[in-house]
Amino acid sequence: MPELPVSDIVLTISALLIVIACTQPLARRTGLPFTVVLGIIGVIIASGASWLLHTRLTDQFNEVAALVVNMPVSSATFLDVLLPILLFQGAITIDVRRLTKDTVPVIFLAVLGVFIAIALIGGAVSLVSSAPLVICLLFGAIVATTDPSAVISLFRDLGAPERLTRLVEGESLLNDATAIAAFGAFLTLIISGGGYEPGLLVQQLGFAFLGGVITGVICGRIAITLISWLSSFRSAQLTITVALPFVIYILAKNYIQISGVVAVVTSGLVLSAMARPRFEPETFKFFQETLEQLAWWAGGLVFILAALVVPDLLSDFVLSDVLIILTAVIAALIARAVILFGIFPLLAALKLTQRVDNPTKIVIVWGGLRGAVTLALALAVTENPLIDRETQRFIAIQATGFALFTLLIQGTTLTALMKWLKLDQLSPIERAFRIQVLTQSLSTVKSSLNNFATRFQLDPRLTEQTAQQYINRLSRIADDKSYKQEINDQDRLIIGLVALTNQEKSLLLDQRLSGILRHDLVDRYLLVIEDMIDAARESGREGYISAAKKPYRHSTKFRILSWAHTHLGFNRPIASHLGKHFHFLLINRILVLELKSFLDQRLQNLLGTQSVTVLQEILDQRLDSIERHLAALRLQYPKFAKTLDRRILERIAYRDELEQIKNFRDAGIISLDLARSLTSEANFFHAARRSQTHVDIKSKTAELLTAFPVFKNLEVSELTQVIKELHPRVLADGAYVFKKGDKADGLYFIESGAVEIRVGDDVHRLGQGDFFGEMALLNETNRSASVKSISFSHLLLLEKDTFHELARTHPDWRSSLSDVATKRKTMNRETRTDLKTD
Repeated sequence: MPELPVSDIVLTISALLIVIACTQPLARRTGLPFTVVLGIIGVIIASGASWLLHTRLTDQFNEVAALVVNMPVSSATFLDVLLPILLFQGAITIDVRRLTKDTVPVIFLAVLGVFIAIALIGGAVSLVSSAPLVICLLFGAIVATTDPSAVISLFRDLGAPERLTRLVEGESLLNDATAIAAFGAFLTLIISGGGYEPGLLVQQLGFAFLGGVITGVICGRIAITLISWLSSFRSAQLTITVALPFVIYILAKNYIQISGVVAVVTSGLVLSAMARPRFEPETFKFFQETLEQLAWWAGGLVFILAALVVPDLLSDFVLSDVLIILTAVIAALIARAVILFGIFPLLAALKLTQRVDNPTKIVIVWGGLRGAVTLALALAVTENPLIDRETQRFIAIQATGFALFTLLIQGTTLTALMKWLKLDQLSPIERAFRIQVLTQSLSTVKSSLNNFATRFQLDPRLTEQTAQQYINRLSRIADDKSYKQEINDQDRLIIGLVALTNQEKSLLLDQRLSGILRHDLVDRYLLVIEDMIDAARESGREGYISAAKKPYRHSTKFRILSWAHTHLGFNRPIASHLGKHFHFLLINRILVLELKSFLDQRLQNLLGTQSVTVLQEILDQRLDSIERHLAALRLQYPKFAKTLDRRILERIAYRDELEQIKNFRDAGIISLDLARSLTSEANFFHAARRSQTHVDIKSKTAELLTAFPVFKNLEVSELTQVIKELHPRVLADGAYVFKKGDKADGLYFIESGAVEIRVGDDVHRLGQGDFFGEMALLNETNRSASVKSISFSHLLLLEKDTFHELARTHPDWRSSLSDVATKRKTMNRETRTDLKTD
């Protein structure tokens, strides 16, 4: 093949991009997937160019045809240039938090499914062909890769269920990674002449896969750090994200000798989960749009360039190859059906995954299209000089024929299959809710139209004619008897809860709040929001409230940090944790207050007064819980509370200042130079203002102890000695200090917060300045009651040995404690007597 000049290559690629652009409206008109139409056009162009170049009828088009025929398309063009950005964009587009709910089915479909497909396809093909089993298994690995682009675009056009799209997206990414890793292992086995240990082969495959995951996570986290560091430089942030997949892919594949595909996909998933809070909202939108455009170009070129090599790959095709191709297709469909109809029901029965309905399973089975990756791997075999000619021919023809069958037969019938299975239709609840949304929207449009016409003094008759169209549509909706289903109260409530939670997510990522909440706290908040959505759908009100309160409960991390603070004296970690918790609660409160306004303004007419009243009660319940936790923290850390409030106000003011500058510039009131100058000044002023991120947990213990009556008669030196013996304990709301029957470990003083003492059915509450735990020490018994923190509490523990030593040297102190204990016993007896009398 003669080498083309660089200018001719650029010309050909540019012309192909124009063809790709013009193909999109053609695909929409025909109703076929875009990539299927693109593949057909590519085959037509390649076949036509080859015919023009070799025909004796004319030589007029030889130069143009040569540009297509001699285009230097190799496996590296697909795998090293186009594939990384496609994989990366696909991984970033996936909502990782939603995907985690389907982790088990995606892994089974992608990983186990690939190996079942390789075994079934390889075994079946070996029965109907003369090729050795190892070559048939290599062919199975090549065609095990699925191409989601055609299917996903079709799903979105038809409005397929979100979960179906998510399953196919997740499966395709991991599928490609697993299949390409298996391809490399089988290729190595063939080149080695079969002298490769099976155990070593499995070990190599595992190392490539696991190494790719680790490399992807590390590189993804490094990219996140760089993006955060370059938060003020949009172009720099975008450059890093665009360069990242190519750096990772080449580094992993060529230098570390691990799976570059796995590494790129993993890094993309890391960025999908963590990148958004690190970008300014406008920058993130620009970043998404840029990656989508790059992936669209790459995806189009992948298909049309792959189609250009189809005629060459099929040049030695004979009729007997049809049997092998059909056998492989049937085996591939059976392999997917085994996973979906055999293993998935078992996983659902074991509650390892949600149930997948049969229509969705059928579409996933039939929608396993193959495309550019399959052809790229086939090209890699044909280009390898260590592979014999017969094997190259076998792989080229079978892989190409298999890919063409899936695109031309499965791809063209997928739309009809989805419509037949009614997967393009809304659920009954959504269809019923659609009527209400449409009615309100059309009424609003009609009203806005009349206001616009009045304001600008347009012809009233034309206005009336235009408005009549909306009146007619409203009438048709009201008279439509084809579908009438009332939404029950529970469904309305779930719709409202999901709408509120989605709005909370939008507010969290809003431009004005950008930068107020730390990135790690945004990540945590987003996880809480996803849990709230799932809980609302599954358990309604109770599930939503439980998920919303989850961040307020004491976590394992908090208990570990509290233990380190109490026993090891590590103050900074718990102080930082409390500062983040304080920050989280404050933003949580702001967003819930915003949700109350949103509920009144946007959902009142859609959901009705009764549902909105219940939703208001739920939000009030959330707000009360937040206020209670915040009040305890404000009481304990008043200085930090004021600092945090000031920081939020300054950030809001900064955002408003930038918005005002932008508005003046958009209106043409100020010049571009002045806008830049004002923006730089605002940025400089804001950057110079930093605030602390952790609370000050160094309490003024001496001042606090003098407030306790039992310490008022101690000398200063004695008080100093007691202070040295006190151990701080930090407890979250709901955490037990001790339980009934526990051994007495000491006397507790409440520095701040409150606790609840439960003796049988009796409940008593103590607050700041109180103490408890003296009865078991004085009587030398186990604990007779359970004590639980009912707010965020700081306690001081005087250990048992120190207590007895102090009681021995200060009889008056012991007497004071005995009086308190006697009074509490009397109070407990009186309470129980009253209960019996009642």
